[in-house]
Amino acid sequence: MDLDKVLAVMGSPGSGKSTTAVKLALSLAAHRKNVIIVFCDPFTPVIPGIVPAGVAHDRSLGSLLTAPALTQKDILDSCVPVRESRYISLLGYRAGESLMQYPQITRDQVTRLFVSLRYLADYVIIDCSSVFEADPASIIAIEVADVVLRLGTANLKGISYYQTHMPMLADSRFRKETHKIAIGNQKVGQDWEAVSSQYGAVSYVLPYLLELEWQDSELCLFQPLLEPDSVPYQTEIRHILSDLFSVQGSRLEQTDIRKKGKQPKVQEVTKKERRSAGIKLPFTRNRGEF
Repeated sequence: MDLDKVLAVMGSPGSGKSTTAVKLALSLAAHRKNVIIVFCDPFTPVIPGIVPAGVAHDRSLGSLLTAPALTQKDILDSCVPVRESRYISLLGYRAGESLMQYPQITRDQVTRLFVSLRYLADYVIIDCSSVFEADPASIIAIEVADVVLRLGTANLKGISYYQTHMPMLADSRFRKETHKIAIGNQKVGQDWEAVSSQYGAVSYVLPYLLELEWQDSELCLFQPLLEPDSVPYQTEIRHILSDLFSVQGSRLEQTDIRKKGKQPKVQEVTKKERRSAGIKLPFTRNRGEF
């Protein structure tokens, strides 16, 4: 089984966890790598806020984690397709759900799902809830992931979150040596170096971008960044991929989607390529076929 293929992204509210997970997945997809993003947050379901209206999302992560038996087909059928890339699919909770609807989720069920995901994609990115200690999927993801990316913010609120939550990960099973620290949404005037002593060794700094905020509000985070001031952000995303997954560069076509009114061109994947990627069961067409 390959190592360094499961990444857990965790951190304080507003640090850009979900956005970072999406942009990392897009960069991996540019290298024709199959990626499943798992949005663990049951308190504020993420998928309804990042996919356009009309995209089918009738199966929930909570349903998977409480099913009497869990098969690869169940997982694949529950994946939500990403219109902009057939290399990416999503798992998460539906709008209006909460963890209270799934009190029977157990550690064994969560672990079984994460183990199964290793065989279904080249990479798995798990977007953890900020309140990770209250969510079984998030806390186990931090424990079993090959690498953990911890995001904070360069302000007192982010430091307060870090000081409150990080002692909960002191147990050796969380393997803190596998954790990398990033400052997310760094705004002009914020001195990340001044707060780095609170976080420890900061490996990455992801700047705030107005374009990212626009993409988030317009439900188009899966489109490429096009503005000139996004270069430092994209450089840091590539740095993270190179460091954590040994993935170099990016082949995303920089097509101005907003001006031309077109979707980015997606390369077709042959059956031979699907087999070589190790996918055991194919996605059905309406579920985002890899």
